[in-house]
Amino acid sequence: MAEKKKDAFIIRSFNDAGTNQAFEAGTIESIEEGSFLNYRAAGLVREPTAADRANVAKKPAA
Repeated sequence: MAEKKKDAFIIRSFNDAGTNQAFEAGTIESIEEGSFLNYRAAGLVREPTAADRANVAKKPAA
């Protein structure tokens, strides 16, 4: 059974060496719940607020 996903606001850019995934600060990503808990404990992510969602939506695509 697949692990549940959770939206995460990326506080600062980082690379996860275990999964080879890269995350850019100021974005919202859907990540596995277990990873979210680990990243949050490390101070890398948090739950996105309504303001985060609005600001991310306004950013032009790179």
